[in-house]
Amino acid sequence: MTEPLNDDELMALLGEAVAEADAVSDRRRTAARAAFTWRSVDAELAELLHDSALDAGAAVRSGAGGGGEPRTLSFGHSGLTLEVEVDGETLLGQVIGTGSAASAPQAASVLLERPEADAVSAEADAAGFFRLERVRPGTVRFVVEQGGWSLTTPWVTL
Repeated sequence: MTEPLNDDELMALLGEAVAEADAVSDRRRTAARAAFTWRSVDAELAELLHDSALDAGAAVRSGAGGGGEPRTLSFGHSGLTLEVEVDGETLLGQVIGTGSAASAPQAASVLLERPEADAVSAEADAAGFFRLERVRPGTVRFVVEQGGWSLTTPWVTL
């Protein structure tokens, strides 16, 4: 069992700890701050507002072959809404600014990410519409940037 430290010993140890803080590089400080922000990552993801695949009876209408109605998804976060329609291998979408994001319309860029493949990007037109071809089924997420606004969706399976 160790003896408790007296005040002088404790102050000496605290002085050493403060001196070590100066030895931490800026790169490590930046990495530590970035890791700390991950505690709020769920709050930063867009909310799934609608998924037609979750509607009652959607599985009955769609059938196993995917020959049914196109699937529609809608996400919203931080002044942006992303609406997507998937019909076979064609993905049509629209980026809509809401609130103060709507007052400064700018061209939006849309990134379709996959866990183990290169991302595919599209530029939305002035009305926010975009199109992606040859979209294979699988796990994806969207990252939208428009002016100072951004939206990142959770991963979904198409």
